[in-house]
Amino acid sequence: MRILYVEPFEGGSHASFSRAIEACVPARWTRLTLPARHWKWRMRGSAVWAALTHADALRAGHDLLWASSYVPLAELVGLAPALAARPRLLYFHENQLAFPWRAGNPAERDLHYGMTQLVSALAATVCVFNSAYNRDSFVEAGRELLARMPDAVPSDWVDRIAERSRVLGVPMALPDQAPPIDEPDRDAGPVILWNHRWEHDKHPEAFFAALQRLADDDVPFRVVVCGQRFRRAPEVFERARPRLEPRIVHWGFAPTREAYLELLQRSDIAVSTARHEFFGLAMLEATHHGAFPLVPDRLAYRELFPSEHRYADTDDDAAALAQRLATLCRRYTSGQALRADRRAITMPHRIEALGPRFAALVSELVGAEEP
Repeated sequence: MRILYVEPFEGGSHASFSRAIEACVPARWTRLTLPARHWKWRMRGSAVWAALTHADALRAGHDLLWASSYVPLAELVGLAPALAARPRLLYFHENQLAFPWRAGNPAERDLHYGMTQLVSALAATVCVFNSAYNRDSFVEAGRELLARMPDAVPSDWVDRIAERSRVLGVPMALPDQAPPIDEPDRDAGPVILWNHRWEHDKHPEAFFAALQRLADDDVPFRVVVCGQRFRRAPEVFERARPRLEPRIVHWGFAPTREAYLELLQRSDIAVSTARHEFFGLAMLEATHHGAFPLVPDRLAYRELFPSEHRYADTDDDAAALAQRLATLCRRYTSGQALRADRRAITMPHRIEALGPRFAALVSELVGAEEP
């Protein structure tokens, strides 16, 4: 079997996903990828890049086209008509219709990227979403967007997308063994972990505001702040660092994978304040390595974590989070360990669990006749 894989945003969770998929779906893979930067330009230009720069690869006799949702798939098939004769799997790591809008008036949001994905979904044989939240938010927002079109709107556009949609999460390479449970330093308080991208959609302002409330109340805790940082990070990171300096265990991107895993294994509580999360790779990693996960009661987290690990989804995330953190810190200082073996939460997302399902889907697509 030969698979053509097109990913114009190969970095972070997308890169982890592509490595995992190649490992669990036996095939001869031809990979066309671009570095994970300039996402808007990637969505606008990746079809032309692939068609003109890799014309021979697109004409080769592949059995399946596997494309990321950053690919304008209808444009790619139009520019490389040979692909129309092959089954086409479109994988949604995210969807632009449900992505949070930060700048200016939401009514002025550029909806062209979401519209591109709606058209791409029609050009796919199957659309695979990494969570039910991702799928449902895309379908719902798609209906709302098309309702704004003045005329010439096919009534079954979104229905066709829904019918060809599946949910298969990100297969994760996670160890079998139980996480280390170290003897805690009770007096210093638990280690609270932030391991997300340093961007506004992860809502770091709420995280640091919650920690400041704990500090003001003399609640003992320590903090690890890691995750990927881009050229322009939210200013709150620089403002928060000097205030938290005496409590900092680590600050900044971990230089190696091994160093990152060591930070997870030192952490007692892993926190998310995200306003956007279509899957939750970072939180699942921290949970698998023993940390107590604490996530808002929204987004894909409702699918991933039991209710005892979700704090109230309110207008004031910082207050709700600080209240839960204070309770956990008191439990820790009174002698209760927060780290535990929570592999029951994460095992369904391991490569060993999801790999056969992806392989079965590929076999189904390749074995089926094109409609």
